[in-house]
Amino acid sequence: MSDEGGELTGYWRVERVSGLLPPVGLRKRIGPRTGTTRLGPLTLARFHVRGRTLDYVGWPLRDELRPGDGAAWLGRGLLFGREFCRFRLVPGGKGGNVDC
Repeated sequence: MSDEGGELTGYWRVERVSGLLPPVGLRKRIGPRTGTTRLGPLTLARFHVRGRTLDYVGWPLRDELRPGDGAAWLGRGLLFGREFCRFRLVPGGKGGNVDC
């Protein structure tokens, strides 16, 4: 499964709601099947898009997403299946091709 409908495809700013996340600077680039989490210009991790879940490659992490207000999404990060943070994805960043 991937983001076939394209509802998550794009560039997103990550806003910390709670838990263990840097307060600023995180972004996600989500393509139809894969994506990256970045801190400034650095790629921190790559993931596979499976519907509304982002499964990280080589890490016991996943993000579960659900629609928020307007164009935003609400997410929770899971480490070994246990929640360690909550965040909001807000549209923003660069345009262009998002095939990761």
